[in-house]
Amino acid sequence: MSTNRITRHFASITTGRWGARQVHYRRVGSGPVVIMFHQSPLSSRDMLAAMERWQMHFTCIAPDSPGFGLSDAMGVGQAEMGDFAEAAIEFMDAIGVERAAVYGFHTGAMISGAIAAAYPERIVCAAANGYVILAESEKTNILQHYLPAFIPAWDGSHLVWLWSRMRDQTIFFPWFAKSQAARLRGDVPPAEMLHAGLLDFMRSGDNYRVGYRAAFTMRSDLALRNMRTPMLVTAYDTDVLSAHLPRIRNASEQVTVKAGGTIEETLDLCRNYIKRHKPPKGPKITAPAKLHCRLRQDYVDIVGGQLRLRRNDDVGGRTVLVLHDAVGSSETVATIAGSFIGHRPVIALNLPGHGESDDTLPRRKSSIAAYAESVNEALTALGLDTVDVLGVGAGASVGLELALRHRDRVHVLAMVGVAYVSDTLAADLVEHVAPDIEPDWYGGYLLKAWHLVRDKALFFPWYERKGSTAIRQEPQVNPVQVQQRVLELFRSPGWQRLSRAQFDYPLRKRLTSALGRAAVPIVFAASDLDPQRDNTWRAAADFAEAKHVQLPDAESKWAATLLPNLDGSH
Repeated sequence: MSTNRITRHFASITTGRWGARQVHYRRVGSGPVVIMFHQSPLSSRDMLAAMERWQMHFTCIAPDSPGFGLSDAMGVGQAEMGDFAEAAIEFMDAIGVERAAVYGFHTGAMISGAIAAAYPERIVCAAANGYVILAESEKTNILQHYLPAFIPAWDGSHLVWLWSRMRDQTIFFPWFAKSQAARLRGDVPPAEMLHAGLLDFMRSGDNYRVGYRAAFTMRSDLALRNMRTPMLVTAYDTDVLSAHLPRIRNASEQVTVKAGGTIEETLDLCRNYIKRHKPPKGPKITAPAKLHCRLRQDYVDIVGGQLRLRRNDDVGGRTVLVLHDAVGSSETVATIAGSFIGHRPVIALNLPGHGESDDTLPRRKSSIAAYAESVNEALTALGLDTVDVLGVGAGASVGLELALRHRDRVHVLAMVGVAYVSDTLAADLVEHVAPDIEPDWYGGYLLKAWHLVRDKALFFPWYERKGSTAIRQEPQVNPVQVQQRVLELFRSPGWQRLSRAQFDYPLRKRLTSALGRAAVPIVFAASDLDPQRDNTWRAAADFAEAKHVQLPDAESKWAATLLPNLDGSH
């Protein structure tokens, strides 16, 4: 694997203080190892610019802190910065790092200080870019107002609050203090950058408060006073925390306090400080350890990038491959995939451009056939010759095309929630199913996305909101469910292309081929909660040679219903 491309990985902690959990991290470069910690409420994405700048000097490893990005949370309502430091040591152990330099920005700077103070035998040096030193009155004010609960509302109004908060965070510090004294000096970022931060906030959800609170309550002055590890504390000129540098008093002689300059000059200052302390070389990349009785996450490399997946192989047998619908990911089918644990090996694969998988398909080739070829390439990389495929919605069409193109790959295909529609409706769906939703400074796009994914559970097609198009089933519009779908839409840059490709695909013709000369064993399946239930049974009626299965409403019971149809003869 190339060391000059930032890649994504997972590490498994099997017996840590907070139980079995996984840490997502980014990595690039070679040579001396630096562990890099991000600010709240972001993720290791926050470290991309520094990683690009430092990759010729270091092995840069940037984890998502617990409960942020794609890393599992600690599972606690409150934590101290010492807990985050201990969690970081568990991560270092999991990836085979005995000693390292550490670097952090804002909350990450506090983690760097906490880990350097508590584990001097593991840390060569620390660089803290933007270190918080709060007076008690400031701390009290922040803890009272900075961290309100983030709870999805039925009407999407929580997204309006979130956008306003993210916007004001770039104008005031603290964000809730609308005064001239609280005005920041830096430029307000464009809507696209605010959206990226908002997406990280949505990934962490209400857990965002845990990391923030730990940073604000840390006795950061005592950590510097007792520091036994060489540590640089700095901040770039326009950072609000540059005003905190003069607050540092009676620090250990191991601590160097130095103002930065521009963002780039401050990064270079930290880089040179770390280089002088000569951290050891970074470890080789290793696959994440298995997690018994649960799905573990990983990435698989294919041409053009990496695809994210969830998997479990506690037992032997033929692997079940679960493919999600458009505007979906392995999260949206995690309960389905989890139902196979203990019965079969199972993999839930995020299709290109969905759910943190790289968008590996050229835009002009975003056809169902192209997605099928990407899945085939991933199966080859994973060493899987033959699988049973369970495809949901668009994933069912991808599974069908995979079986037609690579007949030996697919033993049985279960097609769940099949959007089997007329040619006229399919053409209309290609044109209207996936409108543009682009970030704008006023945040209106958020409500557009909220109502789009909500209406998809109420109408088919979702954009024809009529009595005749109403889905006459129990509505699946719980705010937490809708919030997850909005998150999936925003972190899936390929959702529009897969949505259109699904209805541009000649489904009827390809089913005829599969059930004819290709002899692909197909099972049509749907539950009573599936918006595509009636269309699925219409397909089953037109192709009576295939099996059809009524699924229980609870996705956790799907494996028990489907397995006899995957194991039996056709």
